[in-house]
Amino acid sequence: MNANRPILMSILQYQDEVNAGKISLFEVLDKLKGLGVAGIELRREIWPKREQEQTAVRDWLKQAGMMVTYATFSTLFSPDEDARKLLYHDMDTAKALGSPLLRIFPGADPFTATDAAWQAANAAVEYAASLGIMIALENWGKLPGGRVRELAHILDRIPALKTNIDIGNYATHGEDVIEAIRTFGDRAVYAHLKDKAGDRSDATTYLGGGTLPMREIIAALNALPQPIIYCFEFVGDGEAEERIKKSVDYLRSFPH
Repeated sequence: MNANRPILMSILQYQDEVNAGKISLFEVLDKLKGLGVAGIELRREIWPKREQEQTAVRDWLKQAGMMVTYATFSTLFSPDEDARKLLYHDMDTAKALGSPLLRIFPGADPFTATDAAWQAANAAVEYAASLGIMIALENWGKLPGGRVRELAHILDRIPALKTNIDIGNYATHGEDVIEAIRTFGDRAVYAHLKDKAGDRSDATTYLGGGTLPMREIIAALNALPQPIIYCFEFVGDGEAEERIKKSVDYLRSFPH
């Protein structure tokens, strides 16, 4: 495997089972090595016992030599003070877990955002830097905040900000994924990998099992010179292990 392209699974693959109490987070962690991945993306929204488990999960991952990233539904442009506090809490959690980044969304139309909103966004990015982590801004599956021009405007105004390239979300909005990779290539630190199984943003499947030009997309991502963490972000639909293993094998079919 390419050391500059570590492959992670997401807790999203077990979202239904975890939220229904059918499987614990630690039972998911026990599957990691057998799935051929280097770690896991955790999420506040899919972690029912986070406050009780966070320290033990961090220690488990560290002892196992596994990577961790943290992704939440927080937004760069916080709509109110409670949302701003939650964003800062998420940054603190990412740092405590040992994640190099926090994945968030824009949350508003950057072309109409107020000066105060931009000041708050800059302050959040500066706070992340003070913690030694990056904010990876994702093109949202909804609008506003999902189009290339919106992300480009935000990244141009906040040079320290990085991006997570979600290949499925660009496709959902009818935009060219390869062109998005070319546009944001030098700012990418993270990539959500999935194939499309339908028009909805959550209609996803394993790599090579859908309709996206996956070989061209992966080749374009692989051609970028900087380290990028790859994370599978398709739903499990009760066959998470099979989908993850198929996707790992798919990535391994590319030259390193």
